Amino acid sequence: MIKNYIKIAWRNIKKHVAFSLINAGGLTLGIASCLLLLLYVSYHLGYDHQFKNIDNIYIVENNQPGDGKIYTFSATPSQAAMAIKNEVPGVLQAARVIDYTGNGLLAYNNNSFKKQGLYTDPGYFSIFSYHFIKGDPAKALIQPNSIVITEALAKTLFGNKDPMNKVVSFNSNIPLMVTGIIENMPANTSFKFDYAIPYVQYENANAWTKSGNWGSNFCRTVVLLKDPSALARANNILGTMVGKHDQGNKNQLFLFPFTKLHLYNKFENGKSAGGEIQQIHLFEILATCILLIACVNFMNLSTARSEERAKEVGIRKAIGSGRGPLVTQFIIESLILSFISTILAVIVLSICVPFFNNLLNIKLVLPIGSWPAWLLVVGLALFTGLISGSYPAFYLSSFQPIKVLKGVFKGSKSVLPIRKVLVVIQFAFAVFLITATICIYRQIRYIQSMPNGYDKNSLVEVPVEGTLSKKANALITELKNNGAIIHASNLSQSITENGSNTWGIDWQGKDPNQKILFDIFYAGFDLTKTTGVKLVAGREFSAEYPADTTAKIQTVMINETAAKLMKQSLGAIIKWGDQPVTIVGIYKDFVWGSPYQKTPPMVTFCNGFGGSVIALRLNPAKSTTASIDLINKSLKEINPAYPPTINFVDKEFEQKFQNEKVLALLANIFGGLAIVISCLGLFGLAAYAAEQRTKEIGVRKVLGASVTNLVGLLSKDFLILVLIAIVPAIALSIYVLNKWLTNYEYRITLSWWIMALASVITIVIALLTVSYQAIKAAVANPIKSLRSE
Repeated sequence: MIKNYIKIAWRNIKKHVAFSLINAGGLTLGIASCLLLLLYVSYHLGYDHQFKNIDNIYIVENNQPGDGKIYTFSATPSQAAMAIKNEVPGVLQAARVIDYTGNGLLAYNNNSFKKQGLYTDPGYFSIFSYHFIKGDPAKALIQPNSIVITEALAKTLFGNKDPMNKVVSFNSNIPLMVTGIIENMPANTSFKFDYAIPYVQYENANAWTKSGNWGSNFCRTVVLLKDPSALARANNILGTMVGKHDQGNKNQLFLFPFTKLHLYNKFENGKSAGGEIQQIHLFEILATCILLIACVNFMNLSTARSEERAKEVGIRKAIGSGRGPLVTQFIIESLILSFISTILAVIVLSICVPFFNNLLNIKLVLPIGSWPAWLLVVGLALFTGLISGSYPAFYLSSFQPIKVLKGVFKGSKSVLPIRKVLVVIQFAFAVFLITATICIYRQIRYIQSMPNGYDKNSLVEVPVEGTLSKKANALITELKNNGAIIHASNLSQSITENGSNTWGIDWQGKDPNQKILFDIFYAGFDLTKTTGVKLVAGREFSAEYPADTTAKIQTVMINETAAKLMKQSLGAIIKWGDQPVTIVGIYKDFVWGSPYQKTPPMVTFCNGFGGSVIALRLNPAKSTTASIDLINKSLKEINPAYPPTINFVDKEFEQKFQNEKVLALLANIFGGLAIVISCLGLFGLAAYAAEQRTKEIGVRKVLGASVTNLVGLLSKDFLILVLIAIVPAIALSIYVLNKWLTNYEYRITLSWWIMALASVITIVIALLTVSYQAIKAAVANPIKSLRSE
């Protein structure tokens, strides 16, 4: 019996190839979009899940009260790891991690490469279960001059040779022995590195870390608990640990699940308040909606063939077939189309994934060898087939044989309103997606167009590496002499990246109970001329003023926010800790951290020719290419051990908008696909309406109705559906998008014209879709439709 059903279903599909292709095409788009979104969601939900004991691994977060708020960050004192291991019951291991130092230079023989590094304690590999191809994870970092490298780095440095126990040069002067090789880690890993070296190497390179107290937060701490049940007790002890070791320090440490680090990294007043997980939930909803839209289209297109299938149903019922076998027949047809569509969707997915990866700069991988993934695909095909085929099956099988064999084949009276409701829902979703896309792009453009406080064009930065730390002045002088640049200044870090801050700024008239967090930024001479930061009053640091460059800090510059907050002017003396300093300059606020947040008060100290970055203002009289070539040439001569690295500030600044750009791009792509699929549904409904009104159209044509009149007649009903859909879409847009915009301190207003534009775009798309069927029906020969009358 089943074999017979499959045979009949296959014949029906082959008989109506064009119809089947449209139906399968809609399902293919819906299933492929759903699978791609689920793959993207799975990529983010699977962050760090390659580790065996991931549910027992925690990162130490730090709550710091001040300024009426609680600031949360993952930086901890260096002493915290050992104290946690010794003082907290249930802790199996704790390790310090430094993962923000950028690229280090690794060299073997004549091969040298800049790679991403990690400083950590030996216990790190006891916490995280990296797969060691060679070496012992428990002993790999015990020796201070050891290094663990990834399989890819081993291939890069040593080719086909065995890397174990070979010595590499680190930063051109530190010999390190390879003591372990780990398998390349997946892209969805929080701690990304090409090599790991002992934490002691970081202390040797930064002597201040050895004397740092419990008030100095600069490293991350990861902890392995014996059992998650020990979490509550551990957090009780951690809450008082800092104050116990540093009297008066009110910071409170707590353990946060490492599995949540990627998606739940937003904190408000010391509590987890979501993060990227909210965006992931949006894509989960989008995937479900797109799949359901595809299913609705299948229903619409299937019921559009009701006249043709009605006679088949009437004959089969007349010769004794029950409703059950008819339902089974239609469900099997639906399942066959669903499985064909799913196979095509998987093929489309495999083609699209590489482009998707390049577009979003991620590394999605098709889980070809995962049976749960294939089980999900099969389940999705079954679900889609059953859902999309159920309504046509029950509808078509409900026809009464006597009526349909007489030419009257109307089904349930409620069928058309239900189908109209589904189309309204589809287009409400379409209007919302178009509105959301416009809103997201406007928000990004609004933030991008806001003054950032400095001139990022023709501004480049060179990291201070190797001998450049001692020859920065020589490099700047040479580049000015050869005309590559016009100004330069040393910075404590890139002007696009925030970092250090302090509570230790005091001034006359300040409330002693008030704690205010200040950003701390070190800069060299010619800061404003180099970066384009505007000087409001006073002067910038200069070699002409001995007070700027003495061993003891005596002068500072502050931003406008700090000046207004402290109500201090030029020449005023403020304190940094116990050190009195004089304000010699006030500059306009500039974006140092997030462009979405208000600029905090900032104090800038002079570092002379020190710093980790050299900012260079390119010579406008030369081409950018010529200037960059000259900089590269000078870097190779002055710092030959390191490959030259030149970062364009405008490109680095654009990275701040990456998350919103991804959101906009995905909303645009999948919103467009949802609209295309919705239009297929509208196409089906138009075909259904034209089919139902064939004789009416014929009569009207015979009586003199023009093609324009008939097209207007057929299009009017669909235009009403779209207009109805706009109402709930606007309400949904106002609620969801206003809620989304509250995440930004600087934000656009959700103007009426955005929703109006989205509505007009949807109406135009809908009318273009319907017009084909309307014109086709209007120009048809009325003799054919009236022949039986």
